[in-house]
Amino acid sequence: MAAFQKGVIGLTLLMLESTLLLLMPHLISHGAASDPPHFSLIQWLDGVTGAESARLRPVSDWRSTVGIKIDLSILSVLGVDEKNERLLLYVLYTQGWEDERLRWDPSEYGGVLRVTIPAHKIWLPDIILHEMANTDEDSHYSRVSVTSAGWVELQQPRLLESSCPLNLYHFPLDQHTCNLTFLSQSHTVKEVEVYWGRREKDSVFSRGEWEILSLSVPANLQPVPHFNTSAVRVQVTVRRSPLLYMVTLLLPSALMLVLDLLAFLIPVCLKQRLSVMAAVYTGHFIFIITVFTLFPPFTLQLPLIEIYLFGSLALLALGAVETAVLFQLANERNSWVAKRIFPALWQLMGRRQWEEPQMSRGSGVCICMKMEECACDLQVELSHVRHFLQSLREERNTLSMCRELSSALDRSYLCLHCLVLAIGGAVLYCQWRRTA
Repeated sequence: MAAFQKGVIGLTLLMLESTLLLLMPHLISHGAASDPPHFSLIQWLDGVTGAESARLRPVSDWRSTVGIKIDLSILSVLGVDEKNERLLLYVLYTQGWEDERLRWDPSEYGGVLRVTIPAHKIWLPDIILHEMANTDEDSHYSRVSVTSAGWVELQQPRLLESSCPLNLYHFPLDQHTCNLTFLSQSHTVKEVEVYWGRREKDSVFSRGEWEILSLSVPANLQPVPHFNTSAVRVQVTVRRSPLLYMVTLLLPSALMLVLDLLAFLIPVCLKQRLSVMAAVYTGHFIFIITVFTLFPPFTLQLPLIEIYLFGSLALLALGAVETAVLFQLANERNSWVAKRIFPALWQLMGRRQWEEPQMSRGSGVCICMKMEECACDLQVELSHVRHFLQSLREERNTLSMCRELSSALDRSYLCLHCLVLAIGGAVLYCQWRRTA
């Protein structure tokens, strides 16, 4: 009985072994077929990529030219350094090219059309920004995408700090056009050709102080000095948002100028007029010193708004000086002017000073000596009173003349003051309107 059981067990094991031997080829072929479709593609890519292939241009014929498509999407303008004339952009940088060694038939690799591989395994174009101002820029690329047709695309967000000549004459309504020139650092025109790949309108945006007006590529590109290479020049036009500066600079200054004009309603003979003019000038001066940090750094050409503000400050100072001088004249504080100038002005205006009538002595009247002796003292007193009244009348006439002249000069200066402010404001408006 035990021998029979051993025979049955041995026969069963023999049958299982035979079955496994028969199914082994099928299992092996089925396991190979069940591998991931991109597994063998990755093995193939590992064979055609590496440190050796990364040194050579991706062409089968060394006389062929590699075309590099450049694309740039500006995400934001982070700032403009007026002092160093630099533009800081946050962009999405994309470049693509065709690698003839990285082509495969998708049907042979499970229909895989696109893979992502490490960037250091393939050839990368040495595209640099010619206007780059920051030499510490991190341009390390981690991975690239490769299609079955051999098209390689590299996409990466970058911070670009480029040098840009700035014209701050129309500050704060200034706009600037900066060039971004992308070129190959070591390859000639026959080896690498750089071209702009944008077809549709760029959907750029910006938040904060600066906004983007346009992003364009000129058709005629001047050769880059000292570089025998292909290049693409992108022109970025940015404009400053002026609302903050309008409210902070122009509105308080306009209120100060209005107060200065209202001060002319106070008669020039009153000392309160001089106090108001001095207070307005001091307030405007302190205001300009306070907001001076909002102005861009000094350049070869001062901004127009700075010229206008400092010009208005000079007008306020001149108005205070004019008020002080006319106050002296209106109150007859200057005896030299009263003695030398005003008599001539009386004649110029067709007026005559008041003259004391002379007393005539009657020849046919006989006055006794006693009456003359009694009236002698009275005549002396009357003479003193007459001279006193004459001096009062002369002072009153002189004071009236002083105030009339001061008022006339004050009105003339007010007209000139308003004319200068109006011309300055009109020039400022016309210059800003041309840039809008």
